[in-house]
Amino acid sequence: MAESLAEIVDLPTEYVSWHSPAAALWVASTPTAYVGMVDRNHDGFVATDCTGRELGVYGTLESARVAVYGAWVAPAPTEEQALIA
Repeated sequence: MAESLAEIVDLPTEYVSWHSPAAALWVASTPTAYVGMVDRNHDGFVATDCTGRELGVYGTLESARVAVYGAWVAPAPTEEQALIA
């Protein structure tokens, strides 16, 4: 019997919401966790994950938000995890 998509992909099930507590700053969170943030500077939209790691500078707010969400769904391995692998 074929596996369902839910069994194949282990994605977070919490809803991510975005808030803008200050001009040019957007913060993503779930009811239980900080997800990341996007802030705008002269170069574009800077995406940062929940650990404070910069994910890059993007041309649009939407693409920066997607990067933050993607880092939350599939976080990059830490340096320690990379050394073990």
